[in-house]
Amino acid sequence: MKKILIAIALFLSFNLAKAQDLVKKIPANAFTVATIKGDNVFKLMFVKDFNESFVGKKLLTETSKSLDKSFTSIEDFGINLEKNMYYFNQLSDSITYNCFLIPIKDATKFENLINNKENKFTKEGDVRTMILPDSTSIIKWNNNMMYFVTGSISSSFFADSVKSARYGIKDIRFQNDPTLVDSAAVVATDSTYVTTAEPMVEEVPAPPVVKAKAQKKSTAKKTTAKKKKASKKKIPLKPQYHYDDVAVATADTASAMTPVHGVVDEQYDAYQQERLEQDAKKKRLAFTWMTSQADQIFNGSYESIETNKSYTASLDNKAIAELWVSSLQDVYNAISPEFGAYGKAGLMKGYGSLNAKLFMDDKSFRISTGLELAQEQADAYKKIMNRKLNKNFLKYVNSEKALGFMSYSIDTKAYLEEFPKLMKQTYGSFLGARMDEEIDLGAELLSLLLDEEAVSKVIKGDALFVINGLNTKDVTYTTYEYDDDYKQKEIVKTKKETLPDFLFMFSSEDTRLINKLIKYGVNKNYVSVENNIYKILEKKSPIDIYFMIKDGIVFFGNSLTEMQGISNNQYNSNKLSKLHKQLLSKNNFSFLFNAKNLVGKVPDSEIGGEETAKKFNSTLEKMGNVYMKSNPIKGRLVSADISAEIPNGHENALKYLFSLIENAAK
Repeated sequence: MKKILIAIALFLSFNLAKAQDLVKKIPANAFTVATIKGDNVFKLMFVKDFNESFVGKKLLTETSKSLDKSFTSIEDFGINLEKNMYYFNQLSDSITYNCFLIPIKDATKFENLINNKENKFTKEGDVRTMILPDSTSIIKWNNNMMYFVTGSISSSFFADSVKSARYGIKDIRFQNDPTLVDSAAVVATDSTYVTTAEPMVEEVPAPPVVKAKAQKKSTAKKTTAKKKKASKKKIPLKPQYHYDDVAVATADTASAMTPVHGVVDEQYDAYQQERLEQDAKKKRLAFTWMTSQADQIFNGSYESIETNKSYTASLDNKAIAELWVSSLQDVYNAISPEFGAYGKAGLMKGYGSLNAKLFMDDKSFRISTGLELAQEQADAYKKIMNRKLNKNFLKYVNSEKALGFMSYSIDTKAYLEEFPKLMKQTYGSFLGARMDEEIDLGAELLSLLLDEEAVSKVIKGDALFVINGLNTKDVTYTTYEYDDDYKQKEIVKTKKETLPDFLFMFSSEDTRLINKLIKYGVNKNYVSVENNIYKILEKKSPIDIYFMIKDGIVFFGNSLTEMQGISNNQYNSNKLSKLHKQLLSKNNFSFLFNAKNLVGKVPDSEIGGEETAKKFNSTLEKMGNVYMKSNPIKGRLVSADISAEIPNGHENALKYLFSLIENAAK
């Protein structure tokens, strides 16, 4: 019985904790959601350790200084550091909301953090509200949570004359005789939450918006009369200078259109005043929408983001931070109105939600990213990614000296077969339904022109690029000098440059075409050859480029010694670490940067002198290897990871990151 009661208590406490999480306050139609998991963060570093760290001291010092208050711990901010903090935004055709949800532990401390003489807050029950200057943002909080919202109206929304008239916004254009089109004011309601059938009066409760000082106009007729009088006073009937009549007429017209030499035309003054008034209306409208949205978030009942399967599937309890975007097509739709007619195209069709997660532990920190695809696209990419890296590449990688490498492997034949379909899916909607037949015809023509099987034998689809070190070389370059008669003279000079030693290779099953190209280059004196090693003859190139074909691999590099070693089977092989071997052989894409191998390789003069170089090399010595890799496609999810190792002597990734920041700031 005792065990049952304990189990029930644990179950209830778990659900209570879940219910208190602020994620339930995020609407289901949120466009982006970002999370910082306070509990996971402060498991890696206690609050006391954070306060005593370089970053913590800097934060507390700067906050105390800017607010003219004294803070000795981040706990003085009143925030509940053991719970999740959220950022999210919502998009509509009219306004974008950027919002923060922060858990509160001590409301009194939080009020001490944000309260000042300029910004007072109001209180209704246990809910406090503060309106920031210019009414651009709102903060609401109670004893458990704080909600911050700021809104920005879409410029394209009021570019539509019908919509602008609907909200009582005038279409202001500066002309010689500006006509300001007035419209009836109607309901100020954002479609994100409320849709009203009948218009409401535009006048809504809102804090006053500060307007620029300008002379107020009584009526359009009086203004016009004043303009005419002012024009008679300002513009003399007879010019004082002897210009011809056309020049004078042109000058008068220009002065009537635009303020010149500090003299502001009355019409332009009126235009500026009207524009300020319309901007003030837009601000009041945005404030009204923000107020409604904040009240809805704080007190309303609506569907939460927790009901979104894509969002919940992206979550990982071990992550310390997470980011989720509803879909790449939604990203495009959000900015597409700025593109006019081109904005109506579904360029991101087939790409779903995007997510990223940050992990930190005692060995590394890692960013994991994922992108959902439409089923048709996922199937296409699975075919394209159905290839592994040529195993013979691995013997040309030396982990002991390599600064880094990058590899990729795809099935060229599958790519060429799927390419027309992918292009049609991406650009079909961009070109429009009327172009469907032309797109199909173009795809068929491309397939006919390309022999996928033949191309895939020439370029199989796998490649590896390795940087084996840096060398300082004397490089010749051409400049020009001019004599006393301004005649150009070509001068050849030399300078020292630090250049990478690289090796690039790709697989080729059929090298007949490549051999023909080489023969053509030799005949035209573009290429020289010695012992089956070819050199590209290019005077303007700062480095010598060599290439060769051996065992079904095409090699390119700038080290003749390495090329000769490969050609004579004397290359230093079997120096690839087990970890690097797995990275290259098991992933379609991989990347490595070995920071320690770069220490001391860059001349001091190229990174700002001895002192800067010392700091630069010190940072490199404390860095571990940085990796990137793609993961196998699972279902409809394509994903990749970026990770960085932690050197020995550091407790965990967060403390190691703080030490790097401190070292870089010194």
